[in-house]
Amino acid sequence: MVVLKFWLSLGLFVFVLIFMLVAFLLKKRNNKKLVNCTSKTSGTVYGYEARGNGLFYPLVEFEVDGTSYKGKLVYRGIMVKAATFYGEAEVIGDKFAPTLRVKRNPRISFNPLEKEIPRGSVLDVYYNPENPEENYVQRFVKSIVSQIFFYGAIYFIIMGFFLYLVL
Repeated sequence: MVVLKFWLSLGLFVFVLIFMLVAFLLKKRNNKKLVNCTSKTSGTVYGYEARGNGLFYPLVEFEVDGTSYKGKLVYRGIMVKAATFYGEAEVIGDKFAPTLRVKRNPRISFNPLEKEIPRGSVLDVYYNPENPEENYVQRFVKSIVSQIFFYGAIYFIIMGFFLYLVL
């Protein structure tokens, strides 16, 4: 029983360390993009990319020193509120908020972002002057993946503590 307790504790400790390391690396990468993208220019919406929930995110093309680059407007998440069967899809609230809120028909609906941000619209693009492929459109959105790994590690620490007491 003591040997089992030792190996379970050691395995859980290694698992927690891996979760913490992944959380740290993701947060560092996320912050690096924010720090590096110091130059600002304008970009034009040229198309849309499917991202799930029947929504298509705007794709933006911009130019730096005569070279064309691409970026996309991203959201941390999407909250969909069901509309009536014949209701038209619409963006609720700020179209540039980190979480996009949409009211749409659950079966058939058109992309509301095409109406809010049509092709040809001009959006701000922030880019890394040394590597313009590293960019973000309109505003920086922090990823929540690092927080998920961090809180997952905390959860496993608490569960490990309770398992240690029980065994």
